[in-house]
Amino acid sequence: MSTEKFDIFFSGQIMEDQDEAEVRTKVGRIFKANEKQVERLFSGQEVKIKSGVDLDNAVKYRVAFRNAGALIDIRPTSTASATPTAQPQTTAPQQPQATTSPPPAESPQSTKDGIELLPPKTGSLIDCAPEVVPAAIPNIDDMDFGSNAEPLDATEPPPPANIDTQGLTLNAASAETILDETEPPPPANIDTNSLELNPANTGSLEDCQQAVKPAEIPDISNLKIIEGDTQSSQ
Repeated sequence: MSTEKFDIFFSGQIMEDQDEAEVRTKVGRIFKANEKQVERLFSGQEVKIKSGVDLDNAVKYRVAFRNAGALIDIRPTSTASATPTAQPQTTAPQQPQATTSPPPAESPQSTKDGIELLPPKTGSLIDCAPEVVPAAIPNIDDMDFGSNAEPLDATEPPPPANIDTQGLTLNAASAETILDETEPPPPANIDTNSLELNPANTGSLEDCQQAVKPAEIPDISNLKIIEGDTQSSQ
Protein backbone atom coordinates (compact mmCIF):
# COMPACT_ATOMS: atom_id res chain seq x y z
CA MET A 1 0.00 0.00 0.00
CA SER A 2 1.43 3.39 -1.01
CA THR A 3 2.15 5.83 1.81
CA GLU A 4 2.90 8.79 -0.47
CA LYS A 5 0.73 11.85 0.11
CA PHE A 6 -0.59 14.34 -2.40
CA ASP A 7 -1.76 17.96 -2.44
CA ILE A 8 -4.77 19.08 -4.48
CA PHE A 9 -4.90 22.50 -6.17
CA PHE A 10 -7.74 24.27 -7.96
CA SER A 11 -7.41 27.35 -10.16
CA GLY A 12 -11.00 27.67 -11.37
CA GLN A 13 -10.50 25.78 -14.63
CA ILE A 14 -13.75 24.55 -16.22
CA MET A 15 -14.07 21.71 -18.71
CA GLU A 16 -15.16 22.42 -22.27
CA ASP A 17 -18.87 22.74 -23.10
CA GLN A 18 -19.73 23.36 -19.42
CA ASP A 19 -21.89 26.17 -18.08
CA GLU A 20 -19.80 28.26 -15.69
CA ALA A 21 -22.68 29.16 -13.39
CA GLU A 22 -23.72 25.53 -13.08
CA VAL A 23 -20.13 24.43 -12.40
CA ARG A 24 -19.77 27.10 -9.68
CA THR A 25 -22.93 25.82 -8.01
CA LYS A 26 -21.77 22.18 -8.08
CA VAL A 27 -18.29 23.00 -6.78
CA GLY A 28 -19.84 25.08 -4.00
CA ARG A 29 -21.94 22.08 -2.98
CA ILE A 30 -18.83 19.90 -2.73
CA PHE A 31 -17.31 22.21 -0.08
CA LYS A 32 -20.63 23.57 1.27
CA ALA A 33 -19.09 26.98 0.56
CA ASN A 34 -20.81 30.34 0.63
CA GLU A 35 -20.82 32.82 -2.26
CA LYS A 36 -17.65 34.59 -1.09
CA GLN A 37 -15.72 31.32 -0.82
CA VAL A 38 -16.88 30.23 -4.28
CA GLU A 39 -15.66 33.51 -5.73
CA ARG A 40 -12.24 32.88 -4.19
CA LEU A 41 -12.10 29.41 -5.75
CA PHE A 42 -12.89 30.82 -9.19
CA SER A 43 -10.71 33.94 -8.91
CA GLY A 44 -8.13 32.47 -11.29
CA GLN A 45 -5.50 32.15 -8.57
CA GLU A 46 -4.33 28.68 -7.64
CA VAL A 47 -5.79 27.57 -4.29
CA LYS A 48 -4.70 24.51 -2.32
CA ILE A 49 -7.98 22.82 -1.40
CA LYS A 50 -6.55 19.69 0.24
CA SER A 51 -3.12 18.59 1.41
CA GLY A 52 -1.56 15.32 2.52
CA VAL A 53 -4.18 12.92 1.09
CA ASP A 54 -3.48 9.41 -0.16
CA LEU A 55 -3.80 8.33 -3.77
CA ASP A 56 -7.32 6.90 -3.41
CA ASN A 57 -8.73 10.12 -1.95
CA ALA A 58 -6.88 12.19 -4.54
CA VAL A 59 -8.56 10.20 -7.33
CA LYS A 60 -11.94 10.65 -5.60
CA TYR A 61 -11.43 14.43 -5.61
CA ARG A 62 -10.56 14.37 -9.30
CA VAL A 63 -13.68 12.34 -10.13
CA ALA A 64 -15.90 14.62 -8.00
CA PHE A 65 -14.60 17.75 -9.73
CA ARG A 66 -14.95 16.16 -13.18
CA ASN A 67 -18.55 15.28 -12.39
CA ALA A 68 -19.04 18.95 -11.47
CA GLY A 69 -17.38 20.03 -14.76
CA ALA A 70 -14.08 21.33 -13.30
CA LEU A 71 -10.42 20.24 -13.32
CA ILE A 72 -7.92 20.04 -10.46
CA ASP A 73 -4.16 19.51 -10.14
CA ILE A 74 -2.78 16.63 -8.06
CA ARG A 75 0.85 16.89 -6.99
CA PRO A 76 2.97 14.83 -4.60
CA THR A 77 3.31 16.56 -1.25
CA SER A 78 7.10 16.29 -1.38
CA THR A 79 7.17 18.27 -4.63
CA ALA A 80 4.73 20.89 -3.39
CA SER A 81 6.68 21.46 -0.17
CA ALA A 82 9.86 22.25 -2.15
CA THR A 83 8.42 25.38 -3.75
CA PRO A 84 10.37 28.66 -3.34
CA THR A 85 7.68 30.01 -0.99
CA ALA A 86 8.89 27.60 1.72
CA GLN A 87 12.50 28.94 1.62
CA PRO A 88 13.58 32.00 3.62
CA GLN A 89 13.83 35.12 1.46
CA THR A 90 16.66 37.65 1.81
CA THR A 91 15.37 39.91 -0.92
CA ALA A 92 11.99 41.07 -2.07
CA PRO A 93 9.91 38.25 -3.50
CA GLN A 94 9.94 38.10 -7.26
CA GLN A 95 6.67 38.62 -9.03
CA PRO A 96 5.60 35.79 -11.35
CA GLN A 97 6.25 36.64 -14.97
CA ALA A 98 3.22 36.61 -17.20
CA THR A 99 3.68 34.41 -20.23
CA THR A 100 1.43 33.92 -23.21
CA SER A 101 2.86 30.56 -24.24
CA PRO A 102 1.46 27.44 -22.52
CA PRO A 103 3.71 25.78 -19.90
CA PRO A 104 5.71 22.78 -21.06
CA ALA A 105 3.99 19.42 -20.71
CA GLU A 106 4.90 17.60 -17.54
CA SER A 107 6.05 14.04 -17.66
CA PRO A 108 4.09 11.38 -15.75
CA GLN A 109 4.93 11.29 -12.06
CA SER A 110 5.88 7.89 -10.64
CA THR A 111 4.88 6.68 -7.19
CA LYS A 112 6.53 4.12 -4.97
CA ASP A 113 4.17 1.35 -6.04
CA GLY A 114 4.79 1.88 -9.75
CA ILE A 115 1.57 3.90 -10.29
CA GLU A 116 1.99 6.86 -12.63
CA LEU A 117 0.00 10.08 -12.44
CA LEU A 118 -0.78 11.88 -15.66
CA PRO A 119 0.16 15.54 -15.98
CA PRO A 120 -2.44 17.98 -14.61
CA LYS A 121 -5.49 18.77 -16.76
CA THR A 122 -5.01 15.73 -18.95
CA GLY A 123 -6.62 12.33 -19.26
CA SER A 124 -10.25 11.31 -19.01
CA LEU A 125 -12.36 8.92 -16.99
CA ILE A 126 -12.81 6.95 -20.20
CA ASP A 127 -9.15 5.93 -19.90
CA CYS A 128 -10.00 4.13 -16.63
CA ALA A 129 -12.96 2.22 -18.06
CA PRO A 130 -12.22 -1.49 -18.48
CA GLU A 131 -12.46 -2.88 -21.97
CA VAL A 132 -15.62 -4.91 -22.47
CA VAL A 133 -15.22 -7.88 -24.76
CA PRO A 134 -18.56 -9.01 -26.22
CA ALA A 135 -19.42 -12.65 -25.76
CA ALA A 136 -19.14 -14.83 -28.85
CA ILE A 137 -22.44 -15.92 -30.40
CA PRO A 138 -22.59 -19.73 -30.47
CA ASN A 139 -22.91 -21.47 -33.81
CA ILE A 140 -26.32 -23.14 -34.09
CA ASP A 141 -26.15 -24.14 -37.77
CA ASP A 142 -26.00 -27.85 -36.90
CA MET A 143 -29.12 -27.65 -34.69
CA ASP A 144 -32.50 -28.74 -36.05
CA PHE A 145 -36.00 -29.24 -34.71
CA GLY A 146 -37.17 -32.84 -34.61
CA SER A 147 -40.48 -34.11 -35.91
CA ASN A 148 -43.62 -34.33 -33.78
CA ALA A 149 -43.18 -38.10 -33.51
CA GLU A 150 -39.93 -37.77 -31.60
CA PRO A 151 -40.31 -37.52 -27.81
CA LEU A 152 -38.91 -34.46 -26.10
CA ASP A 153 -37.69 -36.57 -23.18
CA ALA A 154 -36.10 -39.94 -23.99
CA THR A 155 -35.78 -40.94 -20.34
CA GLU A 156 -37.29 -44.34 -19.54
CA PRO A 157 -40.52 -43.96 -17.52
CA PRO A 158 -40.47 -45.44 -13.99
CA PRO A 159 -42.02 -48.89 -13.51
CA PRO A 160 -45.65 -48.99 -12.36
CA ALA A 161 -46.28 -49.13 -8.62
CA ASN A 162 -46.92 -52.68 -7.38
CA ILE A 163 -49.53 -52.27 -4.62
CA ASP A 164 -51.05 -55.42 -3.11
CA THR A 165 -54.76 -54.81 -2.41
CA GLN A 166 -55.79 -58.46 -1.89
CA GLY A 167 -56.16 -58.00 1.86
CA LEU A 168 -58.58 -55.06 1.52
CA THR A 169 -62.38 -55.54 1.49
CA LEU A 170 -65.28 -53.15 0.98
CA ASN A 171 -68.56 -53.50 2.84
CA ALA A 172 -71.67 -53.64 0.70
CA ALA A 173 -73.54 -50.32 0.63
CA SER A 174 -76.92 -50.37 2.42
CA ALA A 175 -79.31 -48.08 4.24
CA GLU A 176 -77.96 -49.29 7.55
CA THR A 177 -74.39 -48.37 6.70
CA ILE A 178 -73.27 -45.44 8.85
CA LEU A 179 -70.18 -43.57 7.79
CA ASP A 180 -70.31 -41.08 10.70
CA GLU A 181 -71.47 -42.27 14.10
CA THR A 182 -71.43 -38.79 15.67
CA GLU A 183 -74.72 -37.87 17.38
CA PRO A 184 -76.57 -35.22 15.33
CA PRO A 185 -77.31 -31.89 17.06
CA PRO A 186 -80.79 -31.37 18.53
CA PRO A 187 -83.28 -29.54 16.31
CA ALA A 188 -83.57 -25.80 16.85
CA ASN A 189 -86.54 -24.80 18.99
CA ILE A 190 -87.82 -21.62 17.31
CA ASP A 191 -91.15 -20.18 18.54
CA THR A 192 -93.06 -18.77 15.58
CA ASN A 193 -96.46 -18.45 17.30
CA SER A 194 -96.18 -14.64 17.49
CA LEU A 195 -95.35 -14.24 13.79
CA GLU A 196 -97.97 -13.28 11.23
CA LEU A 197 -97.80 -13.18 7.46
CA ASN A 198 -99.26 -10.23 5.60
CA PRO A 199 -101.55 -10.93 2.69
CA ALA A 200 -99.94 -11.40 -0.69
CA ASN A 201 -98.88 -8.27 -2.64
CA THR A 202 -99.14 -6.05 0.41
CA GLY A 203 -96.63 -4.27 2.57
CA SER A 204 -93.48 -2.33 1.62
CA LEU A 205 -89.78 -2.35 2.45
CA GLU A 206 -90.31 0.99 4.18
CA ASP A 207 -92.21 -0.89 6.90
CA CYS A 208 -88.94 -2.65 7.80
CA GLN A 209 -86.90 0.55 7.80
CA GLN A 210 -85.69 1.59 11.24
CA ALA A 211 -86.32 5.17 12.29
CA VAL A 212 -83.17 7.26 12.44
CA LYS A 213 -82.99 9.64 15.35
CA PRO A 214 -81.66 13.03 14.19
CA ALA A 215 -78.58 14.37 15.90
CA GLU A 216 -79.13 17.11 18.44
CA ILE A 217 -78.10 20.64 17.41
CA PRO A 218 -75.54 21.99 19.89
CA ASP A 219 -76.27 25.15 21.81
CA ILE A 220 -74.18 28.01 20.35
CA SER A 221 -76.02 30.85 22.02
CA ASN A 222 -72.95 31.67 24.15
CA LEU A 223 -70.69 32.13 21.09
CA LYS A 224 -70.02 35.50 19.48
CA ILE A 225 -67.95 36.84 16.58
CA ILE A 226 -65.20 39.35 17.41
CA GLU A 227 -64.49 41.82 14.63
CA GLY A 228 -60.90 42.78 13.68
CA ASP A 229 -57.61 40.87 13.40
CA THR A 230 -56.98 39.22 16.76
CA GLN A 231 -53.49 38.06 15.73
CA SER A 232 -52.19 41.62 15.19
CA SER A 233 -52.96 42.55 18.80
CA GLN A 234 -50.98 39.66 20.24
